[in-house]
Amino acid sequence: MRKGRLHTWFCILVLVLAIVWRMIGAPVNVKEFQDLQTPFWQARILLPSRLQRVLLQWIPVHLSELFEKEKTEVSLVNADDGKEPVWVNVFLAEENRVVKMTMAGYVCGVVAAEMPAAYHMEALKAQAVAARTRVMKQMMQDGCSAHEGADICTDSTHCQAYASPASCRERWGDSYTVYRDRVLAAEEQTRNCWLSYQKQPITVVYHAISGGRTENAQTVFSQALPYLVSVESRGEEQAAGFRQDAAYTFEEMAEKLSGLLGTVEPQDIRRTFSVGSYTETGRVHTVQIAGREVEATVLRALLGLRSTWFSLSCDEKGITFHQQGYGHGVGMSQAGANAMAGNGRSFEDILLHYFPGVTIENEMNEIFLQRTGYLRRDDNAAKQPVLAETQEAL
Repeated sequence: MRKGRLHTWFCILVLVLAIVWRMIGAPVNVKEFQDLQTPFWQARILLPSRLQRVLLQWIPVHLSELFEKEKTEVSLVNADDGKEPVWVNVFLAEENRVVKMTMAGYVCGVVAAEMPAAYHMEALKAQAVAARTRVMKQMMQDGCSAHEGADICTDSTHCQAYASPASCRERWGDSYTVYRDRVLAAEEQTRNCWLSYQKQPITVVYHAISGGRTENAQTVFSQALPYLVSVESRGEEQAAGFRQDAAYTFEEMAEKLSGLLGTVEPQDIRRTFSVGSYTETGRVHTVQIAGREVEATVLRALLGLRSTWFSLSCDEKGITFHQQGYGHGVGMSQAGANAMAGNGRSFEDILLHYFPGVTIENEMNEIFLQRTGYLRRDDNAAKQPVLAETQEAL
């Protein structure tokens, strides 16, 4: 009898674990595991909201109304901090127009687009400071070079990605409120923080996964900067996509490289393709193709590789690139930032590690205030809502 009870309780336990497993959005098949964008254990942040949705189906009506009322009262905008908001002219690439939005609203949209919202809060804070610094630097210079009248654009290959509220709702689905609140908190808790070098906003760059060590700026962007140097980036091995292979036939490579090399035969690639040199960090610097030396950054763009940190293997059909990391490798590694945050490091620790020698400022500097017209509010005038003028905030 006792043995039977043990089996019963064991079955109940398995059933409960299975329910919780699905409630936190855990993967159940190979494809879902492969598509997982964040460390699985971080899915626990979704458990409270999903548990609430399940309970709403079971609890009495009057209690469910209280839950719904509380849900609708969650602020959709950042709290006003009593200062005149900084307005940013943003070119929305998908809509082909310039809109005016607050710095706070813009930074929230960048964090939502550039970093998984399930990452540790300190990593999200670091991303918020990086995004704010990037737009500050462009506002103090000539704005977005590709779009007249804009301080910055939402083309991630040119400036920074940006996620609108509508796209966030579509991407996050039922988890929208949870993720939105995390993004808003990351921005609000770092409000007015930015990175400086010699009292000027730094050139901010970041990438998804470094592969274990970041790259020196001059290797990728042909300009050396004292705070964009190679540093170790531990703990990234568990990030989805840390290692990934990409295979191309010789015919595919000949077609993709034709714009650079002109007419090149597949057999020429098979016979001549090799690594020419490496960077100090171990990434590929140049490759040899049909008597030509090609920079690995150019090859990566043409082939759509995830990284220049790769090794090669060949067979009769083509070449396989065994890639490590994702992105150009310069500046802050987002996966590395998440790993540091998971080990108890603050957003300040993260930023000072990936941008050595910089200073974390807590107030906008005078030069920026003058250039942008940002002023403190010293009167009792009505507060300005932290909303986009033509684009609602998260």
